[in-house]
Amino acid sequence: METKQLLFIFLLTLATIGNGQEEKKEYLEKGQFSLGMRTTTSVFGHDGVPGLGVGGQFRIQLLKYINTEWFADYITMDLKSAGTRNNAHIGWSVMFYPKQFNRFVPYLIAGHCFDYAKVTPLSTPYQDRSADVVSRWSSAIQGGLGTHYYLSDRFNLTFSAQFMMHLGNHLEYELEEITSGYYLNTNPTAHEPDPRLESHLLLTLSLNYRIADFW
Repeated sequence: METKQLLFIFLLTLATIGNGQEEKKEYLEKGQFSLGMRTTTSVFGHDGVPGLGVGGQFRIQLLKYINTEWFADYITMDLKSAGTRNNAHIGWSVMFYPKQFNRFVPYLIAGHCFDYAKVTPLSTPYQDRSADVVSRWSSAIQGGLGTHYYLSDRFNLTFSAQFMMHLGNHLEYELEEITSGYYLNTNPTAHEPDPRLESHLLLTLSLNYRIADFW
């Protein structure tokens, strides 16, 4: 009986998918303007710890298969309880849609942003480390894959995975393991600056609403 029920559910699912394909609807139109809120996770970065942030974006679709995204993110990372790192991204991306699968619309994405990073060591009642704060401005390029899922004509959920590579100066600091945990050293002198480009993976989930058609 269970096998027959599973077979019936499977056939019903196939029929639903087939029906959805027959009623395929075009969700991409040039001239669309939308606003969205987003949450971003940063992983596989320089510090070996994840970061979590929030932000927003607006999109202007230039052509049916070309969209642009203008975004801002603010990401916070806990540096193993020895301090925090904050990153702010302000930038833009271009999205290319090779094909639409009904409500799912995958895309390729690439872009550029300006980045502000600030590292703040943990201060205690016995040690004020406010003078050890370091920061810098730089720029970055990013690229990856993503997909929209259209909940309706106006609402869509978007997920993307982008590899971001920072250009310019790095923040030189070290997380040093000590008996009570970790110590954030923002004035390392025992080594040469790391010549490698700083990079990380950004995973972004957003909810977007189309508010206007410009043309």
